[in-house]
Amino acid sequence: MKGTVSIQGSKNTVLPIIAATLLANGVSVIYNCPHIEDVKVMCKLLECLNVKTTLTNHVLTIDTSNARYACLPEELTCKLRSSVLLLGSMLAKWEKARLGMPGGCAIGMRPIDIHIDGFKAMNVNVDCDEGVLCCASSGLSGCDYTLRYPSVGATENLLIAASGIESVTVLRGVAKEPEVIELCKYLTSMGACIEGIGTDVLIIKGCALLKSVTYTNVYDRIVAGTYLLLATAMNSEVRLTGINDISYLKNVILVCIKLGACIIKINDSIRIASDGFVKAGDFSTGIYPDFPTDLQPVLAAVLMRASGESVITETVFENRFSIAKELSKLDADITVDKNKMIINGKKEIQGHTVKATDLRQGAALVVAGVMARGYTTITDISFIERGYEDIVGDVASLGVDIAYV
Repeated sequence: MKGTVSIQGSKNTVLPIIAATLLANGVSVIYNCPHIEDVKVMCKLLECLNVKTTLTNHVLTIDTSNARYACLPEELTCKLRSSVLLLGSMLAKWEKARLGMPGGCAIGMRPIDIHIDGFKAMNVNVDCDEGVLCCASSGLSGCDYTLRYPSVGATENLLIAASGIESVTVLRGVAKEPEVIELCKYLTSMGACIEGIGTDVLIIKGCALLKSVTYTNVYDRIVAGTYLLLATAMNSEVRLTGINDISYLKNVILVCIKLGACIIKINDSIRIASDGFVKAGDFSTGIYPDFPTDLQPVLAAVLMRASGESVITETVFENRFSIAKELSKLDADITVDKNKMIINGKKEIQGHTVKATDLRQGAALVVAGVMARGYTTITDISFIERGYEDIVGDVASLGVDIAYV
């Protein structure tokens, strides 16, 4: 494989920022916004609240001037996990919210109890009636709340709510992912005062009159990581552009180097070269800055080409080994034992028809299909389109025979 791919804007960064725009009255502009299904659904949810959204040439314009309260329908909220992030902005703006339960990929339990407990600490009454979340408050108040687990979504939701009220909130044990850091920066530019950015304790002094601002979205570290791992598995010379800060990718880069790739940072791009001979090893996912669980299925696909036995230990989601069943159809030698996946590498795997069952597993199947001998067909690709703008176009630009059918 040889060529250049421009990395799209970050899905996991832009979705909470879209939710946060509701805190302001006016026009917000987000540059480098990816054209993906999750963004489109999030915009439809805002439109239910009489917010006007326009996405053109990767520029998302959101006008909240005429926003008004409404219930958010389950047929939309069930399509993505991030729909729950509108709880924080709606409660801060209207002191009430009613929405269907959030959806997303079936990769584990993913409860929202940490969100709910945090909102209760902020003087919110929460009920769940036949799959509908009903939240109301006589007045949101600041609190001192400790998350029992550093949930990214709960951290973002409580952070958004705390930024939209005139009070001081202390959140302890928060997530430190890049997406949380970027949300903090965005809320600060809107007028909130946030201390401890990048640490596990955030002190938020909110403001009821936050302003609309312009924001340039960062690159998607999971998409970049997908292509880095793919290039590592192949005989390749690949350049990824649009990456001005590699600190968010450090955990993935280190794994690719361990696997045998050579990686160089030049200006706003990364150059990766590999001879396609993958080294076996033991790997583990974890909360940031450890290797991201979102890339565990992709890593599993790459390790099918490794010389020897490899082990991946999953520490975040208990049901993220669904990739094993589909990779086995490609003649992979994979065994799952509780939270471990044991992969015995082979020189060749055979193409087959496989099924995408979630976003990252689907992307991993694309990687596996590139590696496999013969043809591979992937069905249910709507999962992949939730997070990748054009994975077919990106991979094809590297010389791979791949197409939509």
